[in-house]
Amino acid sequence: MDPAKRARLERSWAHQYRNHALSLIDESRFAQYFDPGNGRPNKSVQLVVSVLMLKEVFDLTDTEALEQLEWNTAWQYALDVTEEEAHACQKTLHNFRTKVVEDDEGAGLFEGTTARLIEASGVRTKRQRQDSTHIVSNIKLLTRLGLFVGTLTVFLKALRDEHPRLCGGVDEAIRERYLDREGYFADARGSEAPRRLADATLDVYRLVTLFEGHRQVGAMESFTLLARLYAEQCVPPETDRPERIELQERPSSSSLQSPSDPDVTYGHKGKGYEVQLTETCVEENPFQVVTAVGINGANESDQHQVEAALEQTERTCGAAPEELHADAGYGSGENIVAAREHGTELLAPIGAKESEKHLPLSEFEFDAAGERVLRCPAGQEPVQHKPTRSGTAMLAYFAAKQCCRCPMRKQCPTGNRYGQRVLKFDVADVAVARRRIEQKTALFKERHKIRSGIEATNSELKRRHGFRKLRVRGRPWVGLSVRLKVLALNFKRYVGYLTEMAAETRELVPACSC
Repeated sequence: MDPAKRARLERSWAHQYRNHALSLIDESRFAQYFDPGNGRPNKSVQLVVSVLMLKEVFDLTDTEALEQLEWNTAWQYALDVTEEEAHACQKTLHNFRTKVVEDDEGAGLFEGTTARLIEASGVRTKRQRQDSTHIVSNIKLLTRLGLFVGTLTVFLKALRDEHPRLCGGVDEAIRERYLDREGYFADARGSEAPRRLADATLDVYRLVTLFEGHRQVGAMESFTLLARLYAEQCVPPETDRPERIELQERPSSSSLQSPSDPDVTYGHKGKGYEVQLTETCVEENPFQVVTAVGINGANESDQHQVEAALEQTERTCGAAPEELHADAGYGSGENIVAAREHGTELLAPIGAKESEKHLPLSEFEFDAAGERVLRCPAGQEPVQHKPTRSGTAMLAYFAAKQCCRCPMRKQCPTGNRYGQRVLKFDVADVAVARRRIEQKTALFKERHKIRSGIEATNSELKRRHGFRKLRVRGRPWVGLSVRLKVLALNFKRYVGYLTEMAAETRELVPACSC
């Protein structure tokens, strides 16, 4: 290579990837996918994983990524292959992804490789932040009419291909609507949609009742979706030959949203999935690393995602963070207590308002562990503590003589029990009460400012790496695609940092005077 061109190549990202990032991909982890006696992979695992990651770095299709491998000198240099070796077919990428998705959807690949990256870069992980972002798989967002028509069309097409004789026995008007004039029935004006929806629901009912006892048709995946659509969206009729099928007013948020991706659910952000991201946010770090990735339904609350993220950070970083910043969607007493068991302080505000009818629990004084009441708002000490029968809460008993003369008795949250006033609480309740006080302080607000930085990571993934609309569909494939994209983001940040540091070093070296 021309010396000037080679110098430019060595100043690019490819040089840093070749010398520092490529070795972070542990090939030994993938030995389980190949036969020990006759199972050598046809391509280096480092090469295949690198192509999959660079594909996500530059948001390319499989074909575009393989073309870069074939013709792009920077890619060949980065992956340490000669021009003759720089070739792979799409089937190689597909087969490798299939093996990974059947294993753990890429969770082990993400965690293991990110752990090696953290160790190599020296990034600190004691302070992290968590947030969720909405994504959509490779589906068309359908109206209710579109959902019925699409599911009917998918079933009738599969029936025609697999059982043409049975398809010929279906009512000709139904076949004409969804096969001969495919897509026409769903393309209706607003005024026509209700009538067409009524016809479509009746068609669903007729097909489900026609084939529900048929062994071969009942085993078809497309018929299972049709039956699921009917069960979730329709009200069973009272007669055997109804003229109309009533629809459920509010189907479940977990009901079928697309025949192309049965795993998609519906939440307040729309149809799709939610991705949970946990990222370092230590100011001294030269760059931040995403340490945990989780995928859940769009209808699932963020409230249930904290402990899973902490468990994943323990696997990736070796220990859970000392601080975890999150928004009010993650704030609850249960999550604060669960995080504490991992050695983490969950810094998330409590969003729900306090009851105005009674004095808040924060007016009571508790011990450091939040397990015993020391004094009530009036300064009285409880006479005894007892756990509830289930053992999930604690009861603090106050003497009735003291409470009957209390000026706060009308607002007191205690109740009568065997002639005594009793306060029922648990550790999570106390954690919420303390957080309500803490989150109003200037110190908490200042510490919590750093949480908003993860929004930039969400935006970067969506703008630069195709996170907003994936090229795959189905929960397992979505999980793998998401983890590959986030892993690519981590590598891009690491390699970008090394490239910048190398450039600064060159600027500091004086030019030769000879």
